[in-house]
Amino acid sequence: MTSFSHDSARLAETYDRLSDSQFEGGKRLVERLELKAGHRVLDVGCGTGRLARWIAERVAPGGSVVGIDPLVERIAVARAGAAGISFEVGQAEDLAAFASDSFDAVCMSAVFHWVADKPRALVEVRRVLRPGGRLGVTTLPRETLGASTVTTVCGPVLGQSPYAERVDLSALAVASRGHTTTELIAMVLESRLELLDLHVTQRTRVHRSGEEVIDFLESSSFGNFLRLVPEDLRRSLRADLARAFEARRRPEGIAMRDYATLFVATKG
Repeated sequence: MTSFSHDSARLAETYDRLSDSQFEGGKRLVERLELKAGHRVLDVGCGTGRLARWIAERVAPGGSVVGIDPLVERIAVARAGAAGISFEVGQAEDLAAFASDSFDAVCMSAVFHWVADKPRALVEVRRVLRPGGRLGVTTLPRETLGASTVTTVCGPVLGQSPYAERVDLSALAVASRGHTTTELIAMVLESRLELLDLHVTQRTRVHRSGEEVIDFLESSSFGNFLRLVPEDLRRSLRADLARAFEARRRPEGIAMRDYATLFVATKG
C-alpha cells in the first residue's frame, strides 16, 4: 500500500529539480482544458507547484489557481516559490473546502494512479466543477505497465537473489492502484462526467545517470519505491538498479519510456 508518510524535504526538493518531464506532460494536458483569462482552476496533486504557476500565467488577468497535495513537504516548496497562488494540504477524495460549481477546470496531472478512492475523487471533482467545466487527467494504465522501461529493468533485478525471496511484487506502489483504460472510462461515466477526449500516448524522459533515475523514481513516489524490499536490502537494491539503468546509457543519456492515458471530461 502506498504511504504518504515517507516523504521528506530532500525528496521534495529532488523531485522539483528532476520533474521536467512531468512538467512538460502537465502543460500538454492543460492545453486541452481550453483555459481562458479569468478562469478559476484547481490543480489536484500539485506537488511542488511548477504546473500551477504555469497555469496561473494562462488564466491571467483575473483568473486564479488553487493547488492541493497530501504531501506537506511538497506544499512547503510550492508556497516558497509562488506568491499569489493558494497551496493547501488536501486530497482528491475530499474537496469539502471548496464550494460546489466553483471551478472552471480541474487538473490531475500524473496523480490519478496514486488516488486510493478514484470513484469518490471523480464525484468530488464533478461537484466542484461549474457546468461546462473540464477535468483533465493523465495516469498510468495498468495494461501498459509491462512495457515501461522501469518494469523492463527492475523486473529481472528483483527476480534475482536476494530480492526474489523477500519481495512481494504485488506491493508495487503504482501497480497496486492501477486500472486499465477501460476501467478508467467506466469510472468517468459512472461519475456522470462526459468524456470528451481520450488518448494513450508514449512518453520519454531522459536521465543523465542510473543514480539520477533512482532519484527520480524515489522522489516521484514520495519515498515508496525502494520500500519494495526490507530495509536491510535497500542500499544494495539501489546500487543494483542504478547499474542496470546505467547499462542502458547512450550518448544522449538514459531514455525512460512508458505509456500514459490522457483524458478530458466535462460536467454537462
